[in-house]
Amino acid sequence: MNPIHPDLAPLARAAKAFSKEFRATGTGTGTELSAALREAVGKRTGWLRREHRVGDPAHYMRHLIYVDPDDEFVITAITWLPEQHSPVHGHYVWCAYGVADGELTEEQFRAPGKMLEPIGTKVLRAGEIADLDLGGPIYHRVSNRTRRPLVSLHVYGVAADRLTTGINRIYPEE
Repeated sequence: MNPIHPDLAPLARAAKAFSKEFRATGTGTGTELSAALREAVGKRTGWLRREHRVGDPAHYMRHLIYVDPDDEFVITAITWLPEQHSPVHGHYVWCAYGVADGELTEEQFRAPGKMLEPIGTKVLRAGEIADLDLGGPIYHRVSNRTRRPLVSLHVYGVAADRLTTGINRIYPEE
């Protein structure tokens, strides 16, 4: 893995500190992590390269940007082409994300039983961040409802070898 871009170094330091706190306590405010993420998505002209904007017409596309040397977290850019969306899912791990370019829609749900209960929809624009997810009971669907590509920046509290299999708790669709 390449060294981290200087504009993302504060985010990596904040993620490291949050990861240690979360491992020790199972919780945390994430205040510094959120501030560093907001700064990173605001400085997208430095770290956001052409290859991070490449999408896959079949599905959103993850671009691995940084792997913590101790394998406590990863930083990824995710490219969403127009009308792409995730399945409804929760997280097994803590997750923080924001929008680097474009406009993202997040629908949140509670799953009290077999039916999903909608609890809200948010639209995030470039430079904005979502609420920190500590791997709790909330489910969400993330989508690009626009006609332009979207790039979001994500920090997941997971080892790199579990990036594709150890993050999402998919809600079973009927």
